[in-house]
Order: sequence, then C-alpha cells, then structure tokens
Amino acid sequence: MIKFDRVVSQVADDIRTITIQWATNIAREACKVMEKQLRLKPFSSKKELKDFFDKSSRRLIEARETEPMLRNGMKYARYRLAHWADAIQLADAFAEYITWINEEETIRAKIWVDLIDDWDNIVTHCHSGSVTKILKTARNEWKKIHVYNTETRPLYQWRKTSTKLVEAGVPNTMVTDSLAPFFVDNIYEKDIEINKVFLWADSIQSNGDTINKVWSFAIALSAWHSGIPLYVVWSLLKLDILGEIWIETRDGKELRSDAPEGLKILNYAFDMIPAKCITGIITEFWIIRPENLLKEVKKRYPWMLE
Repeated sequence: MIKFDRVVSQVADDIRTITIQWATNIAREACKVMEKQLRLKPFSSKKELKDFFDKSSRRLIEARETEPMLRNGMKYARYRLAHWADAIQLADAFAEYITWINEEETIRAKIWVDLIDDWDNIVTHCHSGSVTKILKTARNEWKKIHVYNTETRPLYQWRKTSTKLVEAGVPNTMVTDSLAPFFVDNIYEKDIEINKVFLWADSIQSNGDTINKVWSFAIALSAWHSGIPLYVVWSLLKLDILGEIWIETRDGKELRSDAPEGLKILNYAFDMIPAKCITGIITEFWIIRPENLLKEVKKRYPWMLE
C-alpha cells in the first residue's frame, strides 16, 4: 500500500504547490492517478478498496479544497463505489469522468463561437484554456475580433493567454489590472467600445454567484453598469452544490518578498462575480442562466445532488 500512497501523495503535492494548476488540469490529473492506481492493485476485499479510496480521495481534495471539479470527480466515484463491487469498475468511473472533462472543453469552443460577431472588442481576465479555445475558434472561422486581456497579478497568467492568442493570429492587447474596470466601461471610457466580456470560473454556487480570479468582481460590475454582455465559460461539473468553496488567500510573499517586518499583506487569490452581472453561463450543454443551474444539473448530472 505504501507504494500506491506515494504516487497519490506526489500528485497531491504537485497540486498543493501549484506545479499542477488550473481547475480542469487539477481534476484531470487527480482522476488519472486514481484510475491508474485502481487498475494496478489487486484489492483483496471491498473494505480494502474503500479504505484506499477514502484515504486517497481525501488527500487529493485537501491539496486544493477550493476546486469543485476535483471534489465532484471524487463524489462521482464514491457514488459509483456504492453501486459497484470492484476496483476496475471504479477505475472505469474515473476514466468516464476524465472523458467528460476532455469532451466538454471541445464542445464549448465549437458551439458557442456563434456568440462572437465580426469586429467585436472582447475583454478576458486571467488565463483560461477554455476561453482561449473559443477565441481561437472564432478567429479560425475568420471572425474579425480584437481581444484585450488583463495582466493578472501577481503570477501574470496573462502571458500565457497573450502568447497563445498571438500564435493563433488573434489581435491582442494587454491592459493592467487596475485599468481594467474603467477600460471595460462604455459610459465613461469612450475611446474603445467593449462589446463582450468572457470570464472563466473556478467555482459557481448554486445561486449563480461565481468565484474567479481576483479583479473579476470589478470587471463584472463595470460590464453590468454599461450593459455589456458578460459570459462565464464553465462546466456543470464545477458547480459547488453545498457551498463548500471559499475565497482563498495566499502568502503575501507573492506580492512582496522583501516586505518590512510588521507589514501585513492581504492577498486574495479570488473574488466573486455576482449572478446579476452574468448574461449567460457557457456550458457543455447550453447557455444557462444562473437561476437555472440546479435544474440543468438535475437533468444532466443527478448524482451531484445526492
């Protein structure tokens, strides 16, 4: 058992230290290691299987407790464990969940590119592979767009977004985080008219309030104030049914490693997009209004409600 614990522990450590980052990657890698380990070990009893699952899934969840897609992957496996008897079938459940993760990213990019019109000026914030895919797909269909993305301090994820967009031939301009809320507004800032905002979601609560990278709150309120459509690119697999996800804070050294003794630094990693600011949530199934989330989950993933 030590050998298997060690492998799971390494993935958990990589998640904890942000060696593995972004919600989809975290959920995918956690499910992959569980699937692999379940196929390798000949469990001698249902109890031994359950003990391994309980210990390993808890370790992975605790590595990043603010990731609902990871939690829901373990929840789906636990749901199947209650109905299935052996490790291979449980491994199959993890494989199925990984397939859902992979497919939903591709589906969104192909279906919802119709939201984007020629000559749209689009704002996005932080780095999201799903948002980038939608923008690249729009460009591949010869839509004439310009993307403005934020610098995203302190880890500067904007560099990945800009690099991928430039490589795909998508015209791209970076704006500073502190400028973004004013830049988005079309009432007071009139030099460049913004047509749409696309944001990612680290988690969405059942009422539609959405947790995302810090500065999302200000950008969303600015779009709402100007009547600019704001879409959240997201998967139903990331719904926080029980309200277990909280606003994560990180070490102040991310912001200033040489801070003088006695200086306290509050470093929120995330804030919230109020549901009232969201025009629609782009999912693997449809564009869903925030107030209809639970209805869609009941239809698509009923096990999440158990």
